[in-house]
Amino acid sequence: MEPEKLCDLKEYGQSILQRLDSVPQNPSQHEDWVPATFDECLIRLREAASKTVELATSPVKIGVMGEFSSGKSLLLGSLIGYADALPVSANPTTGNITALHIIQQEDFQTTKVDKFTVEYLSHDGVRDCLSFMLREAEKRAIAAGLPLAQLATLKSLNLKDIKDIEVWNRILSWSEEVWNSTPNLELRYLLRELVLFARIYISYGAAMCGQRYPIDGNTALEGLKLPDMPMAIQTLSFNSLPSAPMKLPKPPLQLLAKLLQNSFPLIRRIDIEVRLSKEIWNLSAVQGTSEFILLDFPGLGASNSGVRDTFLSLRELAEVQTILILLNGQSPGSDRANKIFTMMEQQRPGEDLKDLILVGVGRFNQLPLENEGGERELDKLIDDAAVNTPLSETTVFEKLTVLKTTLDNTLAFTTQKDRIVLLDQLMGLADLAKRSSKVKAGSPEFLANLDYPGFLDQSKRMRQKWRYLSERLLESDPRSILGRQLGYFAQDGGIGKLRELIQTHVASHGLRQLHQDTRKAANVLRQQQNRLEVILKEIQEQGIPTTESQAFLDLRAAIENLDKTYRNFQKELGKEPLKDRRGVAVSDVVKDELTDRIFNWNEWTLLFNKAKNGTIILTKSKGAAGKLFERGNRADSSIPTKSDDFYPAFEKTVKELEGFARDRIRQAVIDLLNKLSNQVALERDHLKAILRPEMEQDIEDNFGTEEADLFYSLLQGYDPDQWGDVIVSEISNKDKPLIPETIFPLARRDEKHNIGQIFDWTPERRQTTSKPANHQFLILRLRDEITASANLHLVQYVSEVDQQVNSELSGILDKIIPSLQNLSKKEALLRYIAVEESGTDTAIPTWLQILSEISSIS
Repeated sequence: MEPEKLCDLKEYGQSILQRLDSVPQNPSQHEDWVPATFDECLIRLREAASKTVELATSPVKIGVMGEFSSGKSLLLGSLIGYADALPVSANPTTGNITALHIIQQEDFQTTKVDKFTVEYLSHDGVRDCLSFMLREAEKRAIAAGLPLAQLATLKSLNLKDIKDIEVWNRILSWSEEVWNSTPNLELRYLLRELVLFARIYISYGAAMCGQRYPIDGNTALEGLKLPDMPMAIQTLSFNSLPSAPMKLPKPPLQLLAKLLQNSFPLIRRIDIEVRLSKEIWNLSAVQGTSEFILLDFPGLGASNSGVRDTFLSLRELAEVQTILILLNGQSPGSDRANKIFTMMEQQRPGEDLKDLILVGVGRFNQLPLENEGGERELDKLIDDAAVNTPLSETTVFEKLTVLKTTLDNTLAFTTQKDRIVLLDQLMGLADLAKRSSKVKAGSPEFLANLDYPGFLDQSKRMRQKWRYLSERLLESDPRSILGRQLGYFAQDGGIGKLRELIQTHVASHGLRQLHQDTRKAANVLRQQQNRLEVILKEIQEQGIPTTESQAFLDLRAAIENLDKTYRNFQKELGKEPLKDRRGVAVSDVVKDELTDRIFNWNEWTLLFNKAKNGTIILTKSKGAAGKLFERGNRADSSIPTKSDDFYPAFEKTVKELEGFARDRIRQAVIDLLNKLSNQVALERDHLKAILRPEMEQDIEDNFGTEEADLFYSLLQGYDPDQWGDVIVSEISNKDKPLIPETIFPLARRDEKHNIGQIFDWTPERRQTTSKPANHQFLILRLRDEITASANLHLVQYVSEVDQQVNSELSGILDKIIPSLQNLSKKEALLRYIAVEESGTDTAIPTWLQILSEISSIS
């Protein structure tokens, strides 16, 4: 249901974008009667239409957000079966959003990570990011007690034209002044980031904003590793901040690692293709949801994590259908995750975010049990199993308060406890590394760490203890949620359960949420259309007509409806075989007819009539019958005694059925095209009434060859009934007739063999066979063998012709559909055809007529 709705919304947005392509930019600068608000209205209209199409064609996205140092990058590596696919660092450095496009690959093999693409912020994106950073700077400046004069300077900045170098120079001057006036830690972190952002934009913005670059894995690995920033920022001088790199005069042809590092603040997103095998993660349950993307958001919550990171995260978050929040099991009760959730609520007001969220507790194996003697309490709970007393979740939480604190913290994000997973990111990777020597769970450096003595000791120890506690809880109460959570953790670090949760949530919720998000964008587009309609009324009140002639509107509607119907028809091609008017597949009709004709062969009747008690006896007739019907010493040649006796009937039947099949296929093609023609009856009849072949030459003289070709395609394509004879003729030319002798299933006489197969009921064979045979059974088997062979080849013949029909139809539609789409954009040509038909014209500006249409698109 959702895919069809998304398709409708995509077409809605595309229909507006196609028409906007014919509207000049900034009409108010060319016509004094156009209101000043008109240009901005068109910009917002295009943005809203583009956003609607973008979302309608977008894959389902799962955003992974987490506290800093919760093991988020390693978790993603565990999910895809390759540990260090993404850079993992314990230092709080700025980060990017990374989109992992998950693709299933066959066979059990190492996960492949390739096709890295770097996308840079557009100039509008830079402006929005800068505005966000300056708002945060104002908050921190007020908290730091900055003088009102310095705050006033910040508020006076005009960011409308960020390409103006003076805007950036004022930001740098203000940053230096504030840096030298206060050592406030939070403010200085932001100022350092703001200065770097400004200097990089000045050097690279004009050349790189809005660009996309493919890079290889080595460039990504080196270029995305950032140098550590000095932590002693309070004693740092302003002149010690990173300087601006050399300015780029034009976009680079290739993105090298050093340039990638230097331009880092301007990057919007990194896209990566990840190919993993079904044995690691079977994605068949989510194949119906278009593409599947994991979005890795920068780790938020660290003291100097970037404000730019937060801006990019919140902007991308608005288009995510499922959110995985990863908490840090090392620091239960931290309020950093709550801050993240608050930011998410502010970004998506009015939504129940808890319905979108899955929660993982990362590094659960490092839960600080030792702080309150918790590990000893855990051991006691496990040892009490010998007492045979039931164990409840309440008792566990009373004894292990840090566990209770950790799980209580997760309930701030979701009320559904079955969406909470306890995780040890290394455990699943260690299991994968042991499972196969062919599949690598990470780089050689990572695998060397896994094998290092003692590296996994804590994970193994805690895994065993939590398994025992899980078993105790489930013995006491098989429905214990905590028991199941701990069981999943002990099994593979919770990775398998998390994969299952993600798949289930995507399949049940992702498409529905994507449709809701797209619907919101479409509502914004509708609002922009309403604004356009208001402005058009203002223009109309000045005495300037804005509406298009009805003949033009009818012509365009006919072409667009024709295009839509043909595209839907082409989408269904090949999904079903050719059928007759009753809806029965032609192959089944031919099969039934063939079986019926073979069963009615005279040869079977003669043989069955000669059978007595299952045995065929070929003797001469006695008495009057013999005198009347026997022909001397000649044997009765009408009764088949060898395989060659069946060939004449077989040959005749195959040739007849081949003709029968051709006739049925021809009729099925005609019926199919007639059905399609009836679907476009209104458009067909309208175009038939106004299109004349002689118009082609006039169009070529007035517009050119391309327009004449489009008109000719329309002339040939508006009525599917016209295609039937051409398709049938083309199929006949390519037809490969069946050769009966090559498909006859019985042995025949040839140059190497004097005779084919001799049947058991012949007198010669009966004399050499002591035991009587059941000839009736042999005849039935013989008939079935002949029927099956003929059926096989005839059905194959029909299937091949069926494919040829689909190929010919697809070829016709591949020619017509693009022509219809291009024709709908040729406003002047359509108007010419419409005027030819109606004999009237108006002096309305073409672009104004187009905008009038746009305002009324539903």
